[in-house]
Amino acid sequence: MNLPAQIFPSELLWLTNIFFIFLLGKDIWFAPWRGMLNNAARVNALVGLTFGMFMLWQLSAGTRPGLYHHMLGATLFVLMFGWRIALSILSLILVASMLRIHMDINSFGINGLVMIAIPVLFSELVLRVSQRYLPRNFFLFVLGNGFLCSAVAMTLTILTATVLLVIFSTYKWTFLQYSYLPAAPIIIYCEAFATGALITAFTLSQPEAVFNFDADAYFPEKRR
Repeated sequence: MNLPAQIFPSELLWLTNIFFIFLLGKDIWFAPWRGMLNNAARVNALVGLTFGMFMLWQLSAGTRPGLYHHMLGATLFVLMFGWRIALSILSLILVASMLRIHMDINSFGINGLVMIAIPVLFSELVLRVSQRYLPRNFFLFVLGNGFLCSAVAMTLTILTATVLLVIFSTYKWTFLQYSYLPAAPIIIYCEAFATGALITAFTLSQPEAVFNFDADAYFPEKRR
């Protein structure tokens, strides 16, 4: 992840920039900002998690350009704030991170699609399927939509980045097997553990701050 512009063809960079900027612009326009700002607990959570996630994005590990791993927070932000606001805020974190390390802005689109759009949209899909077909169970929510979903979302991100590197960069598959993929299980587990722990903490202590959690549905005994 943190895919640099210099290792990809300019045509791919322009295509991904156009597509992601279009997706982001539409997302910002239709995001439920008014409902977000009217919920003080959710605003406080958004500010804290945004700052914390920005700091975690800076803790990347790798040896070559493009061969870096860092946590994403995509599934957590989808559960906490909804997928539209998650995509918008994570894009802001991406821009801030790129400016901090002086990355070429031409790689904004490809990084946005790989590190944000894919895990955010996948997490939203899993959430909708689980809400439609699975019972409203608290443990299914935090373990399924939180822990397991974030692990799979991170896996998809890493696999997508690997495919792009193999097809478009000078890195070969045999090289990536030993220099990029061995660290993947560690970052996948860290992402899953952090997401599961944080969403559990918020749903138990401040359920009103979690956009995709209805305390009355998951804890019906409290209404009695």
